[in-house]
Amino acid sequence: MHGRPFYRPFAGLEDGPGDGGGIFDAGNPENPLADYTLVYLPTANGDLFLGDSVTTYDVPSMGGRPAGRINILHKGYDNAASALDWMFKTYRNPKTVAVLGWSAGAIASPLYTHIVAQQYPDALVTHFADGGGGYRVGERLAPLLKSWGTANVLGTVRGFEDIGMDGFSWEDLYVRAAELHPDITFHQYNERHDDVQGLFMRLMGVEKPNVAANLDDAHAYIRAKVPSFRTYTSWGHDEAIIGGYYDAVLAKNALDNRGRPHVLDRFYTRQTNGVRFLDWFAAAVTGKPVGDVACVDCETPEHYWRRPEFPQ
Repeated sequence: MHGRPFYRPFAGLEDGPGDGGGIFDAGNPENPLADYTLVYLPTANGDLFLGDSVTTYDVPSMGGRPAGRINILHKGYDNAASALDWMFKTYRNPKTVAVLGWSAGAIASPLYTHIVAQQYPDALVTHFADGGGGYRVGERLAPLLKSWGTANVLGTVRGFEDIGMDGFSWEDLYVRAAELHPDITFHQYNERHDDVQGLFMRLMGVEKPNVAANLDDAHAYIRAKVPSFRTYTSWGHDEAIIGGYYDAVLAKNALDNRGRPHVLDRFYTRQTNGVRFLDWFAAAVTGKPVGDVACVDCETPEHYWRRPEFPQ
């Protein structure tokens, strides 16, 4: 790949969320996960936690380096399985488990929700995917699945062994997980014109990606087969909401912030069609029913936020 690569061979403690925003802001009294134990898996293998292969890639010359070949260990599934093994041994009988994934992690989240639900049959298991809903790209998935060894992964997960790779889509993970767990509601958040998803589709060879149209197709596919599927589709062009992402808002009266924008943690301040995302999310991860939410013009910002009051 020319330019900045999207593969990193290692992930360490420095990749942890630290004292970030969103669900990691344990000091925020509105955080519905503030008193949860969080098990965090950073992405490292370039395979969306769906890889089980060692693949050799041709590397073009760049930056003065000659062309060559490189072996990539796509072992994202093993990494996730190792973390889950620790979690299962450490927390044997939790009452509630919320399985969340954002960006790359969102795509495989239905599969891991199934794995967790199998391990904890007596727990309330909930699901939330943050982004990743627009990769409805048909046959362009096939070479990635082959390189990553995704068939090897699915073949080892009880309940997913018979899913074939011909015509496979990420939405099929939702369909199979819902078939196995009809009591679980699957939730997905996206921004209607997510530029990050558009970028990755271009890297996959989609010349003019249309994230909005892909979202519509993907959601329709899932809804036709999964009655327990809910979506919150918001305005904007960014990606992700739960991990500490921020919106800049320039006040109408620039004197109240000297012309600089207020910076808002969108997990707490995002609103769409009058529905505050935080309220929707808090209900979803605690097993309460929510409806579908969708933006109208999908460009006009809408915040659950009030400008500070200043003394007269």
